[in-house]
Amino acid sequence: MQFYISPIIEGKLTRLKVERTFESDSIEKFEVTAKNKSLTLQTNRNIFKTKGLKHRKGQWTLIAGSLHHSYSLQKITDAIDAKLQYYP
Repeated sequence: MQFYISPIIEGKLTRLKVERTFESDSIEKFEVTAKNKSLTLQTNRNIFKTKGLKHRKGQWTLIAGSLHHSYSLQKITDAIDAKLQYYP
C-alpha cells in the first residue's frame, strides 16, 4: 500500500511518500521517502487491531534513517496514523 502525507515539519509543508513494506500479525513496517532522504518506521498497531482495541495507538520505532528533531518523528507518525484510519 502506498500513499502520501503532508505534515508541517520545521515550519515547512513537506510532502512525503509512505509505503507499507512489511505486515505481520504483530508489526507493520513503513518506508517514508522525501526527495533525498528515507526513513524506516515500525509499529505494533496490528496487535491492538487483532485484539479489537481500535482506538489504541501503536508504538512507533525508528528502524533506519535519522531526523534532526524528535518532534518531527511525532508529526510524521501522527500523519500516518490519521491516514491509516481510512484503510483497513
